[in-house]
Amino acid sequence: MNFYPKFFFLTCGAFIVIIFMITQSKDEEVGEAETIDPLVKHILLHEVPEWMTKVPLDRPKGKCIVTHNPKYLPKIEMFDAVLFSGQNHRRVGWSFPKVRSPHQFYVFVELECPLVSFHKFSIDPRKELYNLTMTYRRDSDIYWPYGFISDRNLTYLSAADEPNWRKPVFDDQIDPELKENIRRKNKTAAWFVSNCNAESNRTDLNRIMQTIIDVDVYGKCGSLECPRDKKDNCYRLVEQHYFFYFSFENSLCRDYITEKVFNIMSYDVVPVVYGGANYSQHLPPHSYIDANDFATATDLAKYLKSLTRNPKEYVKYFWWKKYYKTVVRRVFDNLCDKLYELQNDKKSIENIKSWWETNQCKNSRKIRFI
Repeated sequence: MNFYPKFFFLTCGAFIVIIFMITQSKDEEVGEAETIDPLVKHILLHEVPEWMTKVPLDRPKGKCIVTHNPKYLPKIEMFDAVLFSGQNHRRVGWSFPKVRSPHQFYVFVELECPLVSFHKFSIDPRKELYNLTMTYRRDSDIYWPYGFISDRNLTYLSAADEPNWRKPVFDDQIDPELKENIRRKNKTAAWFVSNCNAESNRTDLNRIMQTIIDVDVYGKCGSLECPRDKKDNCYRLVEQHYFFYFSFENSLCRDYITEKVFNIMSYDVVPVVYGGANYSQHLPPHSYIDANDFATATDLAKYLKSLTRNPKEYVKYFWWKKYYKTVVRRVFDNLCDKLYELQNDKKSIENIKSWWETNQCKNSRKIRFI
């Protein structure tokens, strides 16, 4: 009879010890500042998704330090910037620290578009005051795109400047490796997709095109598989067999271009894009095919089919690779730079919900699904 109470208390005690050991090991793993250099900017990832805690700083830690440990400094109000993501589900009352220093910058950071953000904004905008926005949008205080095309040795963009693209130059001198990659292609298009009910109705666009051309669909929305943890192998597979890759966005939102475009542009494949952004601001001319440049899905499919039969025209879509490179990497350096640039020159965004959502996403497609 006495066995069960003893067993219960022993089990509970062991459980508490295990939890304590795990908590201690996490604290030791993250660490705390041994000394505090007043010249270094400290950035706290306070309410962000897991993947964001793994985004690096390119530069050494001498200028900025990024951590997701609120105990890295003795008090949370000592951090120079505190980041909050639109992906957190909790209301601001649960997210904002109890104490806020006048010198701190509260940063709204997000890479997803408003239609797939989960944050429950405060009804009273005065309770959710941010000083900086850091998103994919070109009008953000800190421009943070999924990727970019550059003619210089850059690892991040400090600002969304208007591009000054070279005029396309088509010549007969084709890189031998590119020529061989094109020669062995034997399929029209591939598409990797897992969200089958996207706001953009991209599955309807694909359905019409499949009546004219072959499109292999990988992932939950198709019959083929290519593991996400073997992304490079999947893109090499596309490069080897397919002329085109469908870079269709899940939402038609201003400036919203995800990594699916930039990833494939690192390979010898032409992206077919469909989204709400002005792609000419992001990609060199004649490096992609925009679905919204066509009257109908049928017209688009027929054009792709014609290019597979005309290698001389198809190869022109790779002219830009002689002059530009693709960067698909996110770092916190642009935020670090901004903190030094602004110092105490701080503003407040009066209504973050309105800034984030108003006139950003709509059914702005020009192409008709016929």
